[in-house]
Amino acid sequence: MNSPSLAVLNVTDKPLKLTPSDVDLSSTHLSTQTKVDLESYSSTLERFSVLSNENIELKSEINALKQKLKTNDHLDGLIQPYAARAFWFKSLYCGFVALILILQGFHIWTFTLADSVTQIIVGSTAVTVIGLVGMVLTGIFVGARQR
Repeated sequence: MNSPSLAVLNVTDKPLKLTPSDVDLSSTHLSTQTKVDLESYSSTLERFSVLSNENIELKSEINALKQKLKTNDHLDGLIQPYAARAFWFKSLYCGFVALILILQGFHIWTFTLADSVTQIIVGSTAVTVIGLVGMVLTGIFVGARQR
């Protein structure tokens, strides 16, 4: 039987692909005359240990990221109904204020308001819109997540 020579793979080499014919060509027993270089064996064992530790660290990082993703998905599910309600409230409130301003501006049905009341309505609309948008976009969505 022919025994193929073993080549040392560098990190940049392509992965070794084995086929069933490689098994047929392999040696059936280990040679007792093989000399093991202790320094090479030591450096290989050290490299294996480093790669094993990196593998453990990367797996724990992957698990932490998966957990964070689950948490974010859960928070999104909890936040979505409140964000939708806040949007509809803001939209309806702005529509109501727009209707009052149109009635006031064109004096439809002899509708009149004092200037101070109109200023309060317009100011409160701006505060409501800015406050709700600020709360929804920053307070709820960003504040609920850890950085």
